[in-house]
Amino acid sequence: MSKFEALIEINPEKVESLAEYVAYCKYYFKPKSKEKIENYLFKSKKGWYLNRDNKNVFLEEFKFLEREINNCVEAGNGRNRCENQLAKKLKDYKSNETLKDFPLNWLKNEIIGKETKYIDFNGDNNIQKNIQKIEQISGIYDNPTNLQNYIDKLPKHSFAIWFKFQLKAPYFSKDDDEFYIIQNPILKETNFKVPMIRGSAWKGALAHAFRDLISESDLEDRKKKTESFLRIFGAGSESIKAIEIDGKLLEEINNIRSKDSLLNFIKDKLSKKLEDNQKELPLEFQTHKGRAIFYPTYFDRLSLEIINPHDRRKRAGKNPIHYEVVPKDTEGIFQLIYIPFDGITKNDETLKEEVKEDLKNLCSAIKKLSNKGIGAKTKLSWGRFEISEKKICLNSNLEVPGGWERC
Repeated sequence: MSKFEALIEINPEKVESLAEYVAYCKYYFKPKSKEKIENYLFKSKKGWYLNRDNKNVFLEEFKFLEREINNCVEAGNGRNRCENQLAKKLKDYKSNETLKDFPLNWLKNEIIGKETKYIDFNGDNNIQKNIQKIEQISGIYDNPTNLQNYIDKLPKHSFAIWFKFQLKAPYFSKDDDEFYIIQNPILKETNFKVPMIRGSAWKGALAHAFRDLISESDLEDRKKKTESFLRIFGAGSESIKAIEIDGKLLEEINNIRSKDSLLNFIKDKLSKKLEDNQKELPLEFQTHKGRAIFYPTYFDRLSLEIINPHDRRKRAGKNPIHYEVVPKDTEGIFQLIYIPFDGITKNDETLKEEVKEDLKNLCSAIKKLSNKGIGAKTKLSWGRFEISEKKICLNSNLEVPGGWERC
């Protein structure tokens, strides 16, 4: 018995709620035949109808369809007319749809709805208040003007990147909730239970996009971008003892052409440190925190997506996989604050050039990330987004990259 079945008892003869319907499709529904939906329909000159010879068997198998007919009759229509209306809907499911596929597709398209297939929190004042409250707790500003006032109080050359974005495809990142209606719930904030993107997820995704920028650059530009990467994202944790790459060390590493040679190079550096018996690591091995602080994003919509991998030989789906997602067209806020806390020992001109380079590279990485996507299933183009209201809040006379505006 599955964990979910142990938590909730479902009467297959009387499935009433959406949660029970999903569980019914997942655990209880076992098609008795391999018939297709089209076998229960026939088309005449007047339109589509349920097949009289086996419609009772079909309606017994899918009791939620019988309920739909009854609701239509209660609205003042005749039963024959209601059955015909149902048949017109079912014709959309006739092509290559086995009975095993049908309940889940009906759930996605009809119960959740073709046009309103998401849970929209906009009409719930309590949910909206919760989202506003958690954004305030997280330090997320709802407009750039207030954010600028905060940046003005930070050390010189600090800046913030703020923009709104709209999803061009669903976003999904799996939660670790073991007891849930479907096997792939989306990540939610612990207390308010609204879908979110963690700040660490933004950092990881943006770092990955930044590494793509580095790999696409020539040797000289790669050196600058690598140094910029280490300033923005940091140089790893104490447990890893990541290398902070200076100019000379970078040239040595660039000349190494094999994995084994690189490993030997690192071993030699560590051996030298051990032989010297120093208490602290050499400068190139020192770890440090990055200058960028990444904030979470919260969403006000939920939806359901179903991926149904098909057998290559039979060309039919066997094991539909459910995903709770943030649907396409949902809007969110991205916020990043950059503080050059480690620049106190550097002269102003040097620090200004570093910050200018970091700002330019961050904007380029964000643009690349918007096309790559964030979260899981990016190979399916999930997580892509379109940026709007692009603002950069500065407390110095740095130039704003093209396409961006000052707060």
